[in-house]
Amino acid sequence: MAEFKHLVVVKFKEGVNVDEIVEQVEKMVSDIDSVKSFEWGHDMEGQDMLTQGFTHVFSMTFDDKEAITSFLTHPKHLEFCPTFSAAIDKIVVLDFPSLLVKTPAPPPSPPPPPPLVEMTPEVALPPVLTSTPLSPPVPTPAPAPTPASASV
Repeated sequence: MAEFKHLVVVKFKEGVNVDEIVEQVEKMVSDIDSVKSFEWGHDMEGQDMLTQGFTHVFSMTFDDKEAITSFLTHPKHLEFCPTFSAAIDKIVVLDFPSLLVKTPAPPPSPPPPPPLVEMTPEVALPPVLTSTPLSPPVPTPAPAPTPASASV
């Protein structure tokens, strides 16, 4: 069975604190389990002739038609509706089964790790000279005089 979408397109009244309303929508949606996903956006590129003054879109995804009905009758949604209605000048609401035609591209794979640097054998270093304490010289006995070298 197809997912269901709840699409709300609005033009807010002049002087409405839109950021505050959007924060309230985000909080309400996060508190209702039947909402599978939620997205919203503000038109930045549209031409007035095409947008007809609509500035914001709110899109929610539900598992099925029963889940959207559960959302629409949820106490938190019903409590928020008067606040939202008072802030909008124009609205279009569409509820429809979503037919996926093109699947989203998978996220890009992380780049491969850099190749391992081969370790080269260490170059033999010259031995390190160390100093050792010198011992006092050991006296060597003098050679005994020989009779031929004896002088009188």
